[in-house]
Amino acid sequence: MDVSEQHSEHAVTTVEQPTAVTRVVQLVWALVLLGAALTVLAAVLDDEIIRSTQAAGVSADDTRVPPSFTPVIVVLYVVVAALVLVLLAFVHGGHNWARHSLAATLVLLVLATVATLLTGPPVAFVAPVAATLVLDALLLYLLYRPATTAYVTL
Repeated sequence: MDVSEQHSEHAVTTVEQPTAVTRVVQLVWALVLLGAALTVLAAVLDDEIIRSTQAAGVSADDTRVPPSFTPVIVVLYVVVAALVLVLLAFVHGGHNWARHSLAATLVLLVLATVATLLTGPPVAFVAPVAATLVLDALLLYLLYRPATTAYVTL
């Protein structure tokens, strides 16, 4: 066996990444950046969020101080963004299980987003939160396109 034959035996076949997978990468990054913007907005509007979630029947002599949502929102964002980005790396690497895991995570994010909208958040949140729903829907569509399926099931 000559050198060229040995080289061809060890050659790694490369599969061209479909446009759908490229779009998934771009949209996940857009979702992560939008999440960061919403996290900053939540920190800035923390008092307004607290007022919007307080019960209508709070008496005037209630001395309890409501907790800040900022630490919870920041930690939640960091954890979810890290999870989504790690899953994205595996999807980009062609792992089918990561595609299903990312899709499940996106479905949970949709449920959390709808629940957030139902709580009556401050008006400043409605448009960006609704935009995350659009991104989630596009991502779920792209994750199950035939080209994406072929890419992750080789």
